[in-house]
Amino acid sequence: MKKLFAIVFSLLLCVCMLLGGCKPTEKTAATEAQAETVVETESGYDTTSPKAAEWFDNAVFVGDSVTLKLDYYCEEHPEALGKASFYCAGSLGYTNALWAIDAPDAVHPFYEGATHLVEDCVEITGKKNVFIMLGMNDIGLYGTDGAMKSCQQIVSKILSKSPDARIYLQSVTPMIESAQVETFNNTLVKEFNGKLKAFCDEKGYRYLDVYSALADEKGNLPKELCSDPDNMGLHFNDTSCQMWADYLKKNA
Repeated sequence: MKKLFAIVFSLLLCVCMLLGGCKPTEKTAATEAQAETVVETESGYDTTSPKAAEWFDNAVFVGDSVTLKLDYYCEEHPEALGKASFYCAGSLGYTNALWAIDAPDAVHPFYEGATHLVEDCVEITGKKNVFIMLGMNDIGLYGTDGAMKSCQQIVSKILSKSPDARIYLQSVTPMIESAQVETFNNTLVKEFNGKLKAFCDEKGYRYLDVYSALADEKGNLPKELCSDPDNMGLHFNDTSCQMWADYLKKNA
């Protein structure tokens, strides 16, 4: 009987020790999760995903003709990106966005009935999440280094007027295989995107790889996602715009 009691007592003691040993582990896990949450909060970016469409009510998109198509898509599909604002124009780039409003050949787009510089437009909207996709119209003219230099200047100008803005730099997107030329092709686009990501990593901005979200296994834009396969071969249709919006919701 004493032997049986000793065995039972030993088993109970082991159970107590095991239960007691689990508590510090649970506490540690909770502490680590709390620390991770703090880091995410201190970054200034909302890292929860996916985002609801309404989250983009506080977003402004700056871009060229590719983003202009997204603007049109969102007007027809408000469930995509909520009430996001768009400041876009065909042929807009990081470099000519630096030009004066009245400069010859300037292409600054209209926003609410007037022409504004990018940094002024962002300030006027008062929105804090700034999504920028430019560079397509810079790479062929100024090379990837020149495009990157202008990108840095644009971001600096935006933050000088909207210091609380959160910068989201979107990659330049791919073109169909047959649209590539020597001075502008997917190889150069990927080269620029690599520099864009490095810039984001250095400065703490968010880099969004829209290129990879839409490219096929060869790194090209599939023809079925292109609205002008027989022309420029780089603009999107409704299907690719939906894919783009879905990517932003999951990764912004």
